[in-house]
Amino acid sequence: MDTYRSLTDTPRLDASVLTVGTFDGLHLGHQAVISHLVDTARKRHVPSVVVTFEPHPRYILGGRGNDPLPGLLLDLPTKLALLEGMAVDVALVLEFDLPFSRIPADIFLETYLVDRFHPVSIVVGYDNRFGHNREGGADFLRRHRDRFGYSVVELMAVNSQSADPLSSSRVRTLLQAGLCAEAEAILGRPYGLTARVVKGDSRGRELGFPTANLEPVEATQLLPAQGVYIVALEGEDWTSVGMANIGTRPTFGSGELRLEAHLFDPPDGELYGQQLRIRFHSRLRDEQKFEDAQALREQLQTDRKETLQWMKQYREGNPIHATVE
Repeated sequence: MDTYRSLTDTPRLDASVLTVGTFDGLHLGHQAVISHLVDTARKRHVPSVVVTFEPHPRYILGGRGNDPLPGLLLDLPTKLALLEGMAVDVALVLEFDLPFSRIPADIFLETYLVDRFHPVSIVVGYDNRFGHNREGGADFLRRHRDRFGYSVVELMAVNSQSADPLSSSRVRTLLQAGLCAEAEAILGRPYGLTARVVKGDSRGRELGFPTANLEPVEATQLLPAQGVYIVALEGEDWTSVGMANIGTRPTFGSGELRLEAHLFDPPDGELYGQQLRIRFHSRLRDEQKFEDAQALREQLQTDRKETLQWMKQYREGNPIHATVE
């Protein structure tokens, strides 16, 4: 996949099939759009193009209602890697700032999409919006299709098992409740984030459960609800099952929210400074305060047994879970 970070650096195409959107999470609804995009482009023998934005527009424009700012579901490198894995040919990442947000939809359509990519077809989801005041969308594109000579494909909502439309906001709600399997069913993969290993206070090592203290690389990415989780971790050349805790470690009176993971099969050598990918599979329990370190140690031993049993079932193809990303 060819990736560009500005319009001026992007080569002009004689024809393409194109979509535009933030695609935070790249859930199954987004994937339906991308799949249709790629299939149509192949049939037309033209490149498939995804135009997306960084940062998330709501971090520039502010929140809506009771959801002031969304926790992000994907960092940009992971989003681009997933798009490449879906066989997209070209990705253009446009910097979203206040001046950019004021570009009218008709100017954006002509300058950023038509003049640069000459789409023969534009594929969008049912709730797609772009341009100043979100005035662009499927109906807007249809009003201009004769002028620019493209067709418009509007894909209807993909519903979840609960009959609710798949959406990034729904995934956030589920993760904020610690419902990882339900979020995974919408994402089509376990929810994960990229983190850097930073120094901690070695409490876990003293308990016989050494932990990697993790700092998300994307500070705005959503952390699931506080609690203890079954996780999978992946470094550059290693993988490990593990347990992760999101919380304040009340047994030791820490008070500071932390993400730390105990790896069952840690790699050789030092982890400090390394980046890894952590994926949240299932929430084991609430974080709780124990009477002493021994009581906590015993609970961690129980958690480890449950984690190993759960992961065994997962790997045997439990149908309610998707394949690990």
